[in-house]
Amino acid sequence: MSWLWLAALALLPVLDSLYRLVLLCCSHRWTRRVRQGGEPAGYLVLVPARAEGEGVEPTLRSLVSAADGVKDRVLLLLDGPDPAAAEVAGRLGVEVVVKEPAGPSKGAVLGWACAHLWEDIERAGAVFVLDVGSTVGPGFFRQLKWAPGADGVQAFLSGTGLGPARTAALSEQIAQRHEDCGREVLGWSVRLRGTGFALTPAAFATIAGRLVTQVEDTEMSLLLAERGTRLVMGPRQAVVFDEKPELVADAARQRARWLAGQLSLPLRQPGALARVLLRSPLEGLGFVAEIAGRPLSLTVPLRLLVAVLAGLQARDFGLLSPAGIVALVAAVSAVFDVLLNALSADFRLGSALSLILSWMRAIVLLPRAFLSWMVARRS
Repeated sequence: MSWLWLAALALLPVLDSLYRLVLLCCSHRWTRRVRQGGEPAGYLVLVPARAEGEGVEPTLRSLVSAADGVKDRVLLLLDGPDPAAAEVAGRLGVEVVVKEPAGPSKGAVLGWACAHLWEDIERAGAVFVLDVGSTVGPGFFRQLKWAPGADGVQAFLSGTGLGPARTAALSEQIAQRHEDCGREVLGWSVRLRGTGFALTPAAFATIAGRLVTQVEDTEMSLLLAERGTRLVMGPRQAVVFDEKPELVADAARQRARWLAGQLSLPLRQPGALARVLLRSPLEGLGFVAEIAGRPLSLTVPLRLLVAVLAGLQARDFGLLSPAGIVALVAAVSAVFDVLLNALSADFRLGSALSLILSWMRAIVLLPRAFLSWMVARRS
């Protein structure tokens, strides 16, 4: 029956929803923890940029203000020549390194940096990566305390922007506050978010040269989890402000790139996924469910469709029939995920609808995303 095929497609998204519920319950224990720890001897701050021009200025200016000036070193890592960006960096006293030829991805840029800047990386206490469009406040690096024994830390992100940017930022905040804090309580590694994260030189070296997809944040999280690397959340006061695309067209390009990378990740890194499952079956299964269960803008409608089709089938056999149980589980999991976002004080229906629209457009752009790097402009 057709609903059985849909039910099979909805299985992992439902499992992802169950994991999200467990992590939500565990995250409350994180808030009661006293966040203690130290800071590395000094950061090497890498700012990857590709054809950003003068748009690098707010990011670099915030880093120059936040850097110690002695311990911390900021480096603009250009993916291909960009005279305007280099001029801004020179004006602010920031070093510039150019990777040539440019492309094909941010992961390739980080791999290049690891190979060509290894002596600088090795001398640093930690490598901190910040995307153009993200900014930090004064004293940020003194606030970014590391838990004892941690190999990496992800700062809390505060997304900025209107329209789809607002809902994207809300989704990210929920993921960090509930899912990642819950993962840390369970002893699992948190997820890197592509910006505002730091790794020890050893941890950075183990994964930088292995990045082959367009979702380098998820891929790095997978490769580090494969090795049992301990990644934790930073203190709540160490916040990275991250600008999101406000226009539906720009958000769609960003999401098409993410979707292409997410679909290719199990195909490009099957060994890493298998080793995570073998090392920690529950954590590994959660990773598999997460890859298949996101984005919620697409998997929630899928589960609701399964619930309707299975519910129509259950009319002849009753609610406790297999079709009825499938309908109930799919519907409950979808409603849970919707309410988790909708009950937030920052939720806005218009922004949510514009984000869903951007995902729909991303599906149309998906073939292009597999073939070329799609740049998403910010406001």
